[in-house]
Amino acid sequence: MLKIEKITKTYQLGDMKVEALKGVSLEFRKSEFVSILGPSGCGKTTLLNIIGGLDRYTNGDIIINQTSTKLFKDKDWDAYRNHSVGFVFQSYNLIPHQTVLENVELALTLSGVSKEERRKRATKVLEKVGLSDKLKSKPNQLSGGQMQRVAIARALVNDPEIILADEPTGALDSKTSVQIMELLKEISKDKLIVMVTHNPELAEKYSSRIVKLLDGKLVDDSNPYKAETESKKEKKLLSVADNAQLTKAEQQKKGKKKKMSFWTALSLSFKNLLTKKGRTILVAFAGSIGIIGIALILAISSGFSTYVNKMQEDSLSSYPITIEAKNVDFTALMTSMFLDMSTSANADHDKDAVYPKENITSIIDNVGKNLKANDLKKFYNYLNDNYEEISPYVNGIQYTYNIGLEFNTMPTNGNILTSKNVQPNSPAIMQMIKKYALFYFEKHSYTKVSQDIDALGSCLIETTEKTFDENYKNILDDYAELSQLKLDLQTNGRATLSNQKVMELVFTIMGMSSGGSESSSSSLGGVMSQMNIFYEMLDNKELIQSQYDLVTQDSRFIENKNEALLVLDKNNELDDYVLYALGLITDAQMDSTMHSLVYGQKNTTKIEYDQIIGREYKILTESDYFIDDPKNPGSVIDIRTLNMQKINDQENPNYNPTLYYTYYYQALTNSINKIKIVGIVRLNGSSESGSLKTGIAYSSELTKDLITNHINTGIGVTSGKLESVKLDSPASINIYVNTFESKATVQNFIDKYNDQAASGDEISYTDFAGIIMSSVSTIINSITYVLIAFVSVSLIVSSIMIGIITYISVIERTKEIGVLRSVGASKKDVKRVFTAESFIIGLASGLFGILTSVLLIIPINLILKSLTGIGGLATLPVLGATLLVVISVLLTFIAGLVPAKAAAKKDPVIALRSE
Repeated sequence: MLKIEKITKTYQLGDMKVEALKGVSLEFRKSEFVSILGPSGCGKTTLLNIIGGLDRYTNGDIIINQTSTKLFKDKDWDAYRNHSVGFVFQSYNLIPHQTVLENVELALTLSGVSKEERRKRATKVLEKVGLSDKLKSKPNQLSGGQMQRVAIARALVNDPEIILADEPTGALDSKTSVQIMELLKEISKDKLIVMVTHNPELAEKYSSRIVKLLDGKLVDDSNPYKAETESKKEKKLLSVADNAQLTKAEQQKKGKKKKMSFWTALSLSFKNLLTKKGRTILVAFAGSIGIIGIALILAISSGFSTYVNKMQEDSLSSYPITIEAKNVDFTALMTSMFLDMSTSANADHDKDAVYPKENITSIIDNVGKNLKANDLKKFYNYLNDNYEEISPYVNGIQYTYNIGLEFNTMPTNGNILTSKNVQPNSPAIMQMIKKYALFYFEKHSYTKVSQDIDALGSCLIETTEKTFDENYKNILDDYAELSQLKLDLQTNGRATLSNQKVMELVFTIMGMSSGGSESSSSSLGGVMSQMNIFYEMLDNKELIQSQYDLVTQDSRFIENKNEALLVLDKNNELDDYVLYALGLITDAQMDSTMHSLVYGQKNTTKIEYDQIIGREYKILTESDYFIDDPKNPGSVIDIRTLNMQKINDQENPNYNPTLYYTYYYQALTNSINKIKIVGIVRLNGSSESGSLKTGIAYSSELTKDLITNHINTGIGVTSGKLESVKLDSPASINIYVNTFESKATVQNFIDKYNDQAASGDEISYTDFAGIIMSSVSTIINSITYVLIAFVSVSLIVSSIMIGIITYISVIERTKEIGVLRSVGASKKDVKRVFTAESFIIGLASGLFGILTSVLLIIPINLILKSLTGIGGLATLPVLGATLLVVISVLLTFIAGLVPAKAAAKKDPVIALRSE
């Protein structure tokens, strides 16, 4: 079964060689109790370790079950120790952080035995040694004899053929020693027991064979054994490969040891870490510092990115990719204006005088070069035919047409001359300016508007002399205008001054020069032209309903083409000129508003929802403004030009305000188009900006219907005064992409069209949002990467620290390494134990860092809200948190590889001797 042939063992101590064994040969019976006696240093323990596969012989051979071990590899020795050998040590060598049952199960765990089976076998062998009541006890809760019984149970649990005992009674009292020896003697009835001892009396009493060593040589054998040979030659030795051909049952008995599972390694390391809770917590905290820093940066960056992306997505509803019938490529224009430095860097003249630099001329030239006529009809058809290609990337496509829409309230009393409900955009704003001017005059003249004109003039002169600079006295030069103002106020409470004059008076009194009044009024006129109260909403119901909430129960979103929404801001407010133009604020309320504004009083005007829901507005298209000319029958005239004639033009009596308003009223009455407010909406809390602006929003279906009516019924079209408008020939196309990333896809879609278009049919477009905001995300990401790079240094440092701590753990657990190797653990198994320990620490650091970061995000959000006004800005994404935990585990795992490798290389014999 076991045969030792001329074994020698030489140790290299510096330059000196020491021979511990000198040609020892022994052959053992299958079952016997062999005691090896001899003085200290004679080689007893060395021989025992070589028999057990813990140490390697220098020369000679060990034959195990007819197999030479000369060609054994590490994995073969590991399997041999795990299946065929059980060790019992003088100092017990139990793993302190494991229970009695777990210590005994260890060899079975390394053998790959199932949990249920190993629990059953370990319990049975512990009952055999008399410790069935100590299964859950820790080694430090046992007596010396009990701990040695646990060691014997551990040696027996895998049913080995050989038990090797190194001074098993050396640390026990006499009574306990006898008990242990009796137990070993009982075991030797069916197993080979080889015991090293200094006690000849115990050896003589319990051993069946005594072998004596002296100076590394065998000097005596009380019961030698030599296996019988075959008739003419010795039985042929089997190689390791030959041994693989043994019967299945025998292979299972002697076969290869399974590797330790990572779960088992985790269990061993976790229980060891629990014995050092304080240090483990501190190490995990130190390791988490880098994770906390990166997590907080990531949370703030992700929050800002989410916020910016949301703003960008919302802003994309207001800044589409625009394609107009005549389009200027602003991107190319701005590049040529601001990025092309060739004219500055390469001047072709001397510096002997002042030369004109092309600026405005260059701009004009570039505008001309970048002005492109687009055939929108062809592109319209291309969009419709290929819409599915870009539909995932757009919120909607909007088409505009030149049909001159105007929306008006209808007079409630049927008389347009006395009604105050008809309020187109610009007239409504002008009325507000005039009202403001009246109260401004009243306040600064220290008199009431009901006083006579002389008093008003005197007060104005007096106030001007005392309050204003001499340059502003010209406001009183046109006394006739003041007289007309006073007369109008006294007569009907309304001013009929020309818009130009009113603005001159207002801007001059406010401190603006008369020379600038025209430019100011011109600018104001430009602003008013952009103040469209009624507009077509984006054709994307899902997007709108995700961005806006209904503010009253009787509201609803648009379902039909003749329905509209009133859009409020987040404070339930609407611009005063909008309310006034919509007829929702009366003249009296507007007077109160302007009075409060001029005199610094609080405005208390409030409009109830029920005054708005159900309100209807008439719609005029471009063709509705054309009527038969009353002066020249048979010809057509635009009624909007009537207002441009002089008020008291006696030569043209047909052109007067009364006639103008009459015809205007007729146009309103005859118009068949109208819309009705069915809902009031407000931007919800999750959206910073939306696809709707304040005012009245109607659907694209209404636009299509208006175009049809414009074509079919408009006198301006039928008379040839206006061009016919068709749905497939829009004036402009607005493509609303859903994300900034989608913008590239849409642009590629347009480029694809241009690639296949005929020469001259290529289109150009304008992307204002891309020009303005394309670099925002890049800037945020760049800052984030830089900050993470700085913080990552602490993460790397903490990982190195964890590697050092793991190395300290290797030193502390050196004996455990020896124990693991003695029960059959391979070098890889030992390495796995310590990488598992660094894995646990890395996981704990990562989870602790993420948990701490989540808690810190709460006060961070409060601080950010106080600084920016934006709530919930910092948010740690789940994927980011998961990746940080993985990174923490990975870095500590890598940091633990070096000490784990050092642990695997430790000599098990030396490891078992460590304290």
